[in-house]
Amino acid sequence: MSTPAASAPSTNDSLSGSAPRGSRRRAFSAGMVVTLAVVLLLAGIGAGYAVGKYGSGSSSGTSGACTTTISETGSTLIYPYLQILSPNYTAQWPGICLSPEGTGSGTGISSAESGVVDIGGTDAYLLPSTAAQYNLINVPIAISAQLAVYNLPGITTHLNLNGTILSMIYQGAITTWNNPLIAAANPGVALPSNTIVPIHRSDGSGDTFMWTSLCYLSWSGWKQGYGTTITWPVGPGATGNAGMVTTLSSTPYGIAYIGISYLSEIEADKALQYAALGDNNANYNGTVSSTGVGQANYIMPTAANISADANLALVNLAPPSVAISLILGGVPGATNLALGKGGTNATASYPTPYPDTNLEYTLISTHPKSPSHQKWVVNFLEWALTYGGTYTQYAHFLPLTAEVIGEDMLALNSVEVSA
Repeated sequence: MSTPAASAPSTNDSLSGSAPRGSRRRAFSAGMVVTLAVVLLLAGIGAGYAVGKYGSGSSSGTSGACTTTISETGSTLIYPYLQILSPNYTAQWPGICLSPEGTGSGTGISSAESGVVDIGGTDAYLLPSTAAQYNLINVPIAISAQLAVYNLPGITTHLNLNGTILSMIYQGAITTWNNPLIAAANPGVALPSNTIVPIHRSDGSGDTFMWTSLCYLSWSGWKQGYGTTITWPVGPGATGNAGMVTTLSSTPYGIAYIGISYLSEIEADKALQYAALGDNNANYNGTVSSTGVGQANYIMPTAANISADANLALVNLAPPSVAISLILGGVPGATNLALGKGGTNATASYPTPYPDTNLEYTLISTHPKSPSHQKWVVNFLEWALTYGGTYTQYAHFLPLTAEVIGEDMLALNSVEVSA
């Protein structure tokens, strides 16, 4: 999937690529299978062990000097996490350095497609057909979420907002904070009559893909499609998640969608607050009901609630694929979006799924220009999938589920590398 907005994407959800070329491929050793089994058992608590063909031994570098640099650019949501991983990876592999850049998912995708970087970071998966065209694979490395953040003078509580309300705000159909739909979802809150200023990303962004997917799935009146870039009907733009925080901070009565890895910056700004988001049971038309469709269905972005959504979406993958959307607890994303409906509602097993949850993706080539260099790209990703889970909390992310780690490892097995 490339950056333009789409009305309905392909429904090919299987992780497939072009036919293997006649070159040296990586293979699972017996020891790796055993180690991987341990990793899968422990993935939920973030424990990890070095795995894979290049998961043991040592690099040839020395402390303090980068003899090999792995280049990455893309998602500003994943950027803080990669900044955390980078020095910890180099500490284990002296001389091997990750150099991340936060340029937006659109740039991450295009840079991976053109081969100018080793890793493209994105919040929006590539459809398997597009990935195969460029000899790329989707390799998610963490579970994240997105926040609906607002600058509402005099309001310090977590408002209740749902996909319908947010879609209508960004479509220009709701224009004031005291709109009856917002008021109905927030009984007892004295909402001002000021005009809402909806702020969007001006750069190609996986955050925009997430947000517009939520809008598209939530309200039939949404006319803009979904994608990493769309034509916005209202509101000013800002670049990157950091730019969204800065712009919203200086825009009273504004609202913005911001990745959860910027939660610390949001909480440090007294002008900003974030909302509880409604799942599919939460007041589709904005009204509060006493029949179970009401306040209980507005969900805060806690680790437990994000995990509930991820489990709801990932446990029953059919067919198994890492090219999926978790929006609204969705089943495999392309199929879900093509149906034009929201994902699975809250269930007894997962009663509190935070609806705006996502996987954070890296894109790498299966047929690199330098297989000898690519071994370190694979090495880093194997390390991130195993040890990296211990660092997710510092970016307000969650470790991947065992199922996704297993899919990742199988995908990495298709990458051409040389010793």
